[in-house]
Amino acid sequence: MNRVRTFAVTALSAAVLAGGVSLATATSASAGPISGGVEQPGESQDAGSTGGIDDPGELSEEQIDNARTIIGVGKGADLSEHAQKIAVMTALQESSLNDLDGGDRDSAGSFQQRPSAGWGSTDEVTDTVYASKAFYGVDSGTDNPGLTQIDNWESIDPGAAAQEVQRSAFPDEYAKWEPLAEKLVDENQDVDSID
Repeated sequence: MNRVRTFAVTALSAAVLAGGVSLATATSASAGPISGGVEQPGESQDAGSTGGIDDPGELSEEQIDNARTIIGVGKGADLSEHAQKIAVMTALQESSLNDLDGGDRDSAGSFQQRPSAGWGSTDEVTDTVYASKAFYGVDSGTDNPGLTQIDNWESIDPGAAAQEVQRSAFPDEYAKWEPLAEKLVDENQDVDSID
């Protein structure tokens, strides 16, 4: 009886282990890169890398639309192209300029803002207009300091300014997106202001 039980436990353990390996393999095999090869949120790459993208033409329509919304909100608040660049580079790092339904803990939206940290409801932070206003610190319902509430945001390093707003566990990751963000802002100044 003891041998039968030992065999059954061993067989069951092997089946569970094999199933877990199969599931992990299937999951990793099906998880391809997002459009344009931009890194996934939370992934770390070497400084200066843009995940293989330095040409805005390689981004998806959704990514460009989200960048244009962020730029339009900045223009609507009479903020400079410098402010717009900081916002776009932040969204590139946080979500690859995608409006994500989830992320780390309860983070959501293009800026991966957390409802539990007072950024707004999930519906609000997944609305790119609301999320942009919250990031910029203009006309939003959050008590969190936005970019325009950060002392000397215009004169400090753009990545440091982004970090002051986001308080990320990876503060040095924003800087690598500056060249792409600058191109996006420059190429999309035709967007209408969004109030």
